[in-house]
Amino acid sequence: MKRQFLFIIPLLLQSCSSMYIPANRSIPLLEKKGEFQGETGISTNSLYFNSSYAFSNDIAASLNGNLSYRNFSNKYDLFTHKDDSPPGSGGFFGPPPDRRGKFEHRYWEASMGKMNMLPRFPVKLEMFGGIGTGKATDIDYFDNDNRYKSNYTSLFVQGNYGMKKRNIEAGGSMRLAYSGFNYSVDRYTFDVEEYILFQDKFNVLHVEPLLFVRVGKGNLKFVYRVGLNLALTLDPLEKYAGYRGLNNSGKLDNTVFHISIGLSYRIQGK
Repeated sequence: MKRQFLFIIPLLLQSCSSMYIPANRSIPLLEKKGEFQGETGISTNSLYFNSSYAFSNDIAASLNGNLSYRNFSNKYDLFTHKDDSPPGSGGFFGPPPDRRGKFEHRYWEASMGKMNMLPRFPVKLEMFGGIGTGKATDIDYFDNDNRYKSNYTSLFVQGNYGMKKRNIEAGGSMRLAYSGFNYSVDRYTFDVEEYILFQDKFNVLHVEPLLFVRVGKGNLKFVYRVGLNLALTLDPLEKYAGYRGLNNSGKLDNTVFHISIGLSYRIQGK
């Protein structure tokens, strides 16, 4: 029972769906040419998959993707429905924060890197670099059905470090990323009684540490991940401050803390 609570507590603290959801990246810890590692799972706000393949004993490539629940259901995440009402006006300490989910989010990325950087050590070190692209859309049904859209492209470098045994794999990953966002809102304007499109661009730097453990027999393993996304908006959109997807300073309102569970399968190399 205590172990279950250790899992449930961080799950309940998980941030809602947002305009930017950190990628559940590949951390393959590959060793040999022809080795494949694939993984699929769920978080509180999305489904994910990732896959990696070793083209040689030194070079590997990965392909990953995320798809939030709102793309195929009426729920932004496990806890919020699209028709959930905004928080009330508040009390002594002011209005409560808005915990509702936001945005249909989808993302994919591709990367390539070097593995076996510590060939004589019992732990593995890999370095990858790649590019990703995401799209987030939403409608604010409680504010004149205003329509929001954000397309973004990310460039990243990532280091993976961990041990790899037959029945357990564990370690961490650190990603540094740059994202360029193209943000737009089709907002109802009462002066002209019609929708007017507002559009602008902004840029964000991300620091994304992540820890993982894979446990199981043979090639099939259960996976648990926990990570953070620390984002620095370089050029906040102050004129759109408080709009959906942006905080009250016009900075990116992103998913900060994320956890996921899933299954991993490995095909050994030659």
